[in-house]
Amino acid sequence: MSEVLIYGAAGYTGRICAEGFVEAGLRPILGGRQDAVRGLAARLDLRSSIFDLSDPREIERRLQGVRLLLNLSGQFLTTQKLLIEACLVSGVHYVDLAGEVADTSHAFTFDERARLANIMIMPGVGFNVAPSDIAAGIAKARLPDANELVIALATEGGVSRGTLRGMLAHIEQTGHRRVGGALVPARPAESELEFQVAGKKFRAVYDPWVGDLFTAGISTGIPNISTYSVFPGLAVAMMRGRLLWLRDLIQDHLMPLLPEGSSARQLREGRTYVLAIASNGKAQVRVALTGPEAYRFTVLCLREITRAVLAGRWSPGFQTPALYGRALLEGIEGVKWDEE
Repeated sequence: MSEVLIYGAAGYTGRICAEGFVEAGLRPILGGRQDAVRGLAARLDLRSSIFDLSDPREIERRLQGVRLLLNLSGQFLTTQKLLIEACLVSGVHYVDLAGEVADTSHAFTFDERARLANIMIMPGVGFNVAPSDIAAGIAKARLPDANELVIALATEGGVSRGTLRGMLAHIEQTGHRRVGGALVPARPAESELEFQVAGKKFRAVYDPWVGDLFTAGISTGIPNISTYSVFPGLAVAMMRGRLLWLRDLIQDHLMPLLPEGSSARQLREGRTYVLAIASNGKAQVRVALTGPEAYRFTVLCLREITRAVLAGRWSPGFQTPALYGRALLEGIEGVKWDEE
């Protein structure tokens, strides 16, 4: 019997995750509320488990025999609560792809109960948190008295409809910055940052929604954290409150016409760039890396964390990917460190 259940397997990330797991010799159960899951499971010769989240007892029943639940179903503020509650009752470890402050901090509210249930809860295991959280942890270890952390991300490749839909929904809304250990309001694109990784130069804007603002606060204890990402020019304009008519047009009419996600070529050739800079006012430490395309990087992070959990390498309660440190990324093909 499989020990891993992927919930949300019908989505773009769920599909490429299932395919990647099979390539790596893993045999997960594919779960979700759509019949499309059955077709994917049949194609990959995997078991399927079709259920929605309306009945807590049914969720618990579906978790029988499962050791690890991977939640790849969006709207994490909703799906987290229902699935984590079932994992607490069933003694099942839980990870998800939550990548924003609201949903990573929501997962933290289950910390004490997860410790008592002796299970691990780890949100943010995809590209948008995992490698940067690990890089931040390394930087903190090298500069233990660091009091400021800057994280910057850049990607080359495509974007899924789900990611685009989520981003456009709040693209001009106020987010956060971590100041003195507290999350304070910050506007999207309120400042810019030029940075360089592996010889490539980038211009990023302030990204106030990134889950690192919460997770890195937990994993490093650094009180002041800022997060930057590289966005296309049109997105930056929307972040600053302009061209919102275009946002509405994409959301209301154009979304179904866009590609489901990255193309096969983008998955193969795309790259990601991660930078974490820790400083204490006198010195600074820079930790940078490049990795595979963002969605592929996400699948590979999921794969390595799954292997770690099944091998018994986990800690109870709320954890961040920094728990696994550099060793996690060393097991991922295509990751290269940009070290000074």
